[in-house]
Amino acid sequence: MKGRIRGNKVLQVDVIDKWRWALDTAHGYSVRGAYRYIISYGDQVDRSLVDNVWYRHILTKVSLFVWRLLRNRLPTRDNLMRRNILHTTESLCVAGCKVLETARHIFLECGTSLTLWSFVFNWLGLYLVLPYDLRDHHLQFCYMARLPWCTHSYLQSIWYVCVWVIWKDRNDCIFKNEASHPSILIEKTKLNSYLWMKAKHISFNYCYYD
Repeated sequence: MKGRIRGNKVLQVDVIDKWRWALDTAHGYSVRGAYRYIISYGDQVDRSLVDNVWYRHILTKVSLFVWRLLRNRLPTRDNLMRRNILHTTESLCVAGCKVLETARHIFLECGTSLTLWSFVFNWLGLYLVLPYDLRDHHLQFCYMARLPWCTHSYLQSIWYVCVWVIWKDRNDCIFKNEASHPSILIEKTKLNSYLWMKAKHISFNYCYYD
């Protein structure tokens, strides 16, 4: 039976329709092929950053949270305002800082987070000044110079726990009208860090008080 011509296409009534992956007509669709296309022709991505947020000793949901954080994809008030979800009058930091709530402000500049990071440094016996850029802060803290390579996984756990605790406290402040003092947040950071390490690190044989 002859096909009907519609525009520059030939419609054949006796042929079954089927999907065809235009990027690879010989082998069809594959996740690998789609991924290669995205990284080759899509937005250029910092590969080191992509590779350095996924760890087997970190909870998957927290790794995903950090992945979004380092790409400024969290529902912070500046992002919600940019999407016309919040009005400009609702864009200030929930801690009462009277400045625009951005990811950098929440995790590095707000009085609560500044004090918490100070407590973390005192707890670990570190004396350093970290940059006020989330990506640089993440890399410098997790891969602390002059410290043995074996300590990096522990530092990664602590950094992930710390930003996770800050974000949860921020959400409690919004949705429950509850905010914790940094002295409480540092205890949550210590406890969660211990629990994660105990669960994920086979060689971690310390009790909490050690």
